[in-house]
Parts: sequence; structure tokens; C-alpha cells
Amino acid sequence: MTTTIPPDGAGKKPVRAEPGPEPIPDPHGPFGRVVTAPGDPATRASSAWVTWLLLMVPLCIAELRELSEPEIERLAGRATDLITSHGDDAQFGGHHQRRARTAIAQGLAVLARADGGVTTLGIHACVRPHLACPGDSPAHPILPTRNDHNA
Repeated sequence: MTTTIPPDGAGKKPVRAEPGPEPIPDPHGPFGRVVTAPGDPATRASSAWVTWLLLMVPLCIAELRELSEPEIERLAGRATDLITSHGDDAQFGGHHQRRARTAIAQGLAVLARADGGVTTLGIHACVRPHLACPGDSPAHPILPTRNDHNA
């Protein structure tokens, strides 16, 4: 004697699948929000450094979006090691200047993922809205995005 088990859903009417909720748009976009930040002039980087960070940190934030959490942790560990070993090269020049500066931008991109983001060296970087964000001030207006014209 052979027993046949009917497949799941046998004898039932097909049910129309309802679409899931629309994904919540990311208000800071793929590059996060990176702006100049008011602060103590003694801890502020030179204007050239600030300009460079305003370019590189958003790019590093975008790169992090493609990585898994373990990969981000490994990247953060390598950046920490490079900064502690060659951080002086980043500021004063040297054989490891390019790698050290990139490691600083990557480290800031990782820290931008924390609640409230990160504010240092004359910039503020964050990937989510939060209270008292320097990017919300009138000095840093939110520019319209491609989708704002539909509102």
C-alpha cells in the first residue's frame, strides 16, 4: 500500500498576495549627512582637511552600505591599527599619508553609524536623523532631492 501526502495548500483557493509596505525612504540618502560643524578652533582641522573630509567621509559611508557587519568590524579594526601606527603621517606627511588619511575617513564613516553620529575635526557625520543634528541648522539647509518635486 502506498500513501501519498498532498502538497501544502492542496484543495485551497489561491490567495492574492498583498504587497508589503513601502520601504521608508532614507532621509540622509546613501551618502549620509556630512556637514561642517561649529566647535572649538583648537580641535578643528585646517580648512583643507575639512574640505577633504567633506568629500571622503560620504564616499566611505556609501561604501559601508555594501558591507556586512563583520566586514565593517574588520575595516574598523584595520583603520584603527593604521591610524595608531601612522596617524602622524596623515597630518605631517610621510610614506603612509594617503593610507592614514583614508583610514581616518573610513573611521569617521563607521562612527557616523552610531546614534547621534560623530562630530570631530570640524565636521559632523551621521546616517540617521537625530536630535540636535548640526545639519538641521539654518546654516545647512536641506537641499531638495529628486523625489521632492512630486510632493
